[in-house]
Amino acid sequence: MSKVKNCPACEKEVAKSAKVCPGCGKKLKKGVFFKIFVGLVVLVVLSVIFGPSKEDKARQLAAELEKIESAQPAKVSPTGELAELFSFGSENTDIQRDNMEKEIDGKIVQWSLPVFEVKKRDEKLYRVQTRSGSGNVGTFLTLHARSSDDVAYIENLKTGSIIRFKGRIDGVSIRNIDIDPAILISR
Repeated sequence: MSKVKNCPACEKEVAKSAKVCPGCGKKLKKGVFFKIFVGLVVLVVLSVIFGPSKEDKARQLAAELEKIESAQPAKVSPTGELAELFSFGSENTDIQRDNMEKEIDGKIVQWSLPVFEVKKRDEKLYRVQTRSGSGNVGTFLTLHARSSDDVAYIENLKTGSIIRFKGRIDGVSIRNIDIDPAILISR
């Protein structure tokens, strides 16, 4: 196998390992980082071109929220075993918490819990943290307001207020159950 090639600019023979042509000075090899950068740019462009549009995402979210609203909630309680497993100072280990997470992940739940904090993420999107302790598991809700009444209700919640919601369990963060997406079920 030949260890030389022709320079694309001046046609002189150069070593295949050469980064620059000794005859004309043309750069012959692109660095690994340049190739990775180009690859990432191509992936981003393709995802923008072929990814779902904003309208498609909005339709998918609306369908998911409708599905949650009509679904029969699982018999998973925010108290008892779940609260004990995920409470700070629990005698349970990560293995038991991981096993429980696998068991409950994806289930639809309908719970009433005390609010700890509310943060607005977007026009009708909120991140609500519920209070753990007192026999309840803590949660992080990604709460979707579906009306101006929902917005007003959510924005008037205070620490300690009880929020009644329905949503899909989407994992665990910092010993709190992630529920995403979630909707209010009554005010």
